[in-house]
Amino acid sequence: MSTRETQVTCPAGAIVGTSDGEVRTFHSIPYAHLPAPFNPPEPAPTGLLIDATAPEHGGNRLSIATPEGARRNDDLPVLVYIHGGRFEEGSHTDTYSNAEGFAREGFVHVRVGYRLKFPGMLPFADDAPHEYRAVQDCATALTWIQRNIEAFGGDPTNVTLVGHSAGADITLWLARRDHFKGEFRRAVAASPVFPRRSFESRRWAARGALGTPLLRGELNALAARNPQRLARAYGRFRTQYITDIALGPFPFDAAALADVPLIVTSTRDEFMPTGRPFDRAGIGKPAARVMARHMGVAKGKARGYFAHAAAMDPRAVGGRLISDAMCRRWVDDIAEGAPGALWQAELYPTDTRPAYHSKELRPAFTIGSGLNAWLTHFARTGEAGWRRYTDAKTVIRVRLDGTGAAEVTDPLGYLRGVFGPVS
Repeated sequence: MSTRETQVTCPAGAIVGTSDGEVRTFHSIPYAHLPAPFNPPEPAPTGLLIDATAPEHGGNRLSIATPEGARRNDDLPVLVYIHGGRFEEGSHTDTYSNAEGFAREGFVHVRVGYRLKFPGMLPFADDAPHEYRAVQDCATALTWIQRNIEAFGGDPTNVTLVGHSAGADITLWLARRDHFKGEFRRAVAASPVFPRRSFESRRWAARGALGTPLLRGELNALAARNPQRLARAYGRFRTQYITDIALGPFPFDAAALADVPLIVTSTRDEFMPTGRPFDRAGIGKPAARVMARHMGVAKGKARGYFAHAAAMDPRAVGGRLISDAMCRRWVDDIAEGAPGALWQAELYPTDTRPAYHSKELRPAFTIGSGLNAWLTHFARTGEAGWRRYTDAKTVIRVRLDGTGAAEVTDPLGYLRGVFGPVS
């Protein structure tokens, strides 16, 4: 299909994108100015001529897809997607969120990039409490969207924030009372994976990997002088934390969330492949017992937890522990502690598709699939389509292809109290 240039004028400036006759696409629009790699973001300059005709890499950019003909005052629902990737990889240029498909369905779709690795997540002593640059980046993007999205046909009062994995962490962090500014109306947090331990317990590893004081000025100078060394240092650092997020927002507290309507999801078998070497060797259960305290299992809770894990997956206890410790425990914490309207979904495998981490992305963003129908319904109306979790801890259990949906009661209850706080 041939394309032509198209232009939108908004407070950010004159933004030139492309159109295929059905969808207008604007790639890699800068939404922030970075004085230095480890400094907080500043708003991008306004009134510029912006070439958004082709994707460009860079954390502080966003891409927009909107229906052809969409104009100011059309008040189309806005879906903002924040990618995952352990705060190590991923980009606003990733295409699996199917921006064009959503635009054809009458949405304005925005993909947001943010800083990764040390520049995005390494905290400094002079940072404000609970502030992380990756989160600040996305907050700056939301403000940009509020100021500019009407020119693309979007309704700034009807923004749904969707995040997966590390992106779910950012979504939830933006929904904290001390961060929430009313710039999105509702949120979806798919498979959040918060770190189990604080950066203070890992400072030694970061300091050793970088070989320089953990000071903003020192690291800005290193990034300017030798970015390859900075990247290698992060690689050395993260090898210490294979079964956890090396860097991420900490500590997570669901009670700190604002009263924001929220869907939270997990897959049944999130990180089963990580435990597969132990499970296939027939030592999954003993290996899991050895790892239990390291993975955050509270004292006195291991026996009951492993009995339940063995009943669920007798030949995959190692993978079950990693899945529960890295992801599913947080989903239960959120469901139990979030103050606003909350719906929970547990996604099950199909005959051909395992329910591992990230395997829900393609069906959730494929227009017309069962999972996508729930997502688009929520983004349009604020209702998930099944009963809220507060109705007797009700959870929808559904296959990845959207079939077999059934409401169940408290399927993650076996995790409650198993994983204690870790400093």
